[in-house]
Amino acid sequence: MMMFMMIMSLMMSMLFPMMSHPLSMGLILIMQTIIIAMISGMMINMFWFSYILIMTILSGMLVLFIYMASVASNEKFNSSLKTSMCMMLMFSLSIILSFFVDQLEMKKNWSPKKESIMDAEYLLTLNKMFNIHNMYIIVMMVTYLFLTMIVISYIVNVHEGPLRMKN
Repeated sequence: MMMFMMIMSLMMSMLFPMMSHPLSMGLILIMQTIIIAMISGMMINMFWFSYILIMTILSGMLVLFIYMASVASNEKFNSSLKTSMCMMLMFSLSIILSFFVDQLEMKKNWSPKKESIMDAEYLLTLNKMFNIHNMYIIVMMVTYLFLTMIVISYIVNVHEGPLRMKN
């Protein structure tokens, strides 16, 4: 399952430059965020960090969706044959590859020793995320989110700014 999600994440990353419409780019970004949140939740065995990531990115994407829908409201949403064929090819290859990888993983035998090691790793998941080495990244993310919140509150002002009502 993890391999399938990683392949899907790679596929979304390869499809992003092929998109020309801003709303399709936003959709690809939302799907990429959901896949990355699921991968990180499976890796650290706790989904609360993934939930916060999804809520933060989706709230920002909703503001961008409102902005782009008001700016580019009459543009047609066209998809090229090349993009559709590339997407279908990558999707079918990822399904085939994930099927073979799942078959190989089913052949592994789990011993009680491996299960106890996995339980010990589960207890150390918070230690992996919030330690002294990751402190600068966490402070930078909090500062970035705070500045983004301030900028969005100025963009969404009703009386002035890009989203003002037109008479």
